[in-house]
Amino acid sequence: MGFFEVYWKYLGFPLSVAKGRMVDAFPFSLVDTAVCLGIAVSLLAVASWLPGFRPLKPWRGKLLGGPIFLSVLGVGQGAFPWSLAPTALRSPLERVIHPPPLPEHIQDSLWRAQLQNLWQETTWEGYASLSEGEALVTCNRLLDSVLNRLDLTPGRRVERIKDMGPLTTFLGLVYGGPAFHDPFFGELAIIRDKDMPSSRYWRLHATCHETAHAKGYTREMDAEILTALALLWSDDARYRNLGAVLFLAKAGKAFPLPEPMRQDMIAARMRRQEAESHQPILRFFRNFAEKVGFRNEPAKYGDRKRGEPWNPRQPFFATVAQALKTYPGFIKTYGF
Repeated sequence: MGFFEVYWKYLGFPLSVAKGRMVDAFPFSLVDTAVCLGIAVSLLAVASWLPGFRPLKPWRGKLLGGPIFLSVLGVGQGAFPWSLAPTALRSPLERVIHPPPLPEHIQDSLWRAQLQNLWQETTWEGYASLSEGEALVTCNRLLDSVLNRLDLTPGRRVERIKDMGPLTTFLGLVYGGPAFHDPFFGELAIIRDKDMPSSRYWRLHATCHETAHAKGYTREMDAEILTALALLWSDDARYRNLGAVLFLAKAGKAFPLPEPMRQDMIAARMRRQEAESHQPILRFFRNFAEKVGFRNEPAKYGDRKRGEPWNPRQPFFATVAQALKTYPGFIKTYGF
C-alpha cells in the first residue's frame, strides 16, 4: 500500500466521514452559504478603507476574516499535496490498476459489446423506475464494492445530495459544471432541473459521479473510471445500461440509443432550450467564459473527440478495460 492510500486509510477517510456526517445533516448548501458570506464580509473589508464607511474602520481586523476564509476554502479545492481537503491524496486509479496499452481492435470489440448489451436490456419501465434517491443508495454500495474488489479502502457513505444554491448554480452554468463535490466541506450538490433541464440519464450519472468523488477521488478522470466500473459491474441491468451509455459516449463515435433514452434526451434538450431562452445574462457570461478559455474541458473526464486518433494508453478506456478483466464472465460477455 503506497503513501497516498495509507494517508487515506488512517487520516483522509476518517476526516471525510466526520465532515460528511456534518454536511449531510443540513438540507441546504453550506458551500453556497459560506461563499456568499465570505464574499459579503470581504466587500465590507474593502469598504472599511473607503471614506464613506468610517463606522466600519474599527472592524477592519475582524473583517479580514472574509478574504482569509475564501482563501482557505480555495486551497481546499484542488487535488494537490498541500490541499486542506482530506480527499486530495488518493492514488490515481490508473497507477493502482497499471493498465497495459489497449489495442484499438480490443476497444472496438468492447464498444460493440456494450452497444449490444444496451439494446438488449433497456426497457422504458426499467429506465423510468430509476430515481436519484435510489441511485444514491445503490451507487454508494456499488462504488465501495469496486474499491473492495480493487483491494482499496472504501469511502464515506453519502446520505444526501443537495440542490445547488444561487451562486453555485450561476458559476456552474457559466463554467459548465452543473454538479459538484466540495473537497473542503465534503458536500455534494446537483443543479435543480428547473435551472438546467436534464435527461434522466444525466442526473443519474451525476449522482454516481459525485458520489465517486466523495469516496476520495478528487480528479475527474478517477471519478469517471470508478463510476463506469461500478455501473458496469452491477447485477441490475438498469445500472449496467447507465454504464454502457457512459462507456459508449466517451468513445467519440455516434451510436443509436434505445427509444426510451432517446425520447427522454430529446425532451430534456427542448426544455433546456426553452429555459436558456429566458437566461440572457447567463448566456452572455457563458459565451464570455468560452472565449477566454474558462469553460470546463471534456478531456479531463476521459472523453475522446470525434476523429481523434486512438491512444492505446488513453486513461479512461485502458484502465476500465484492464479492471473489467477481473469481472466474472468477462470472456463470455466480451468475447475474449
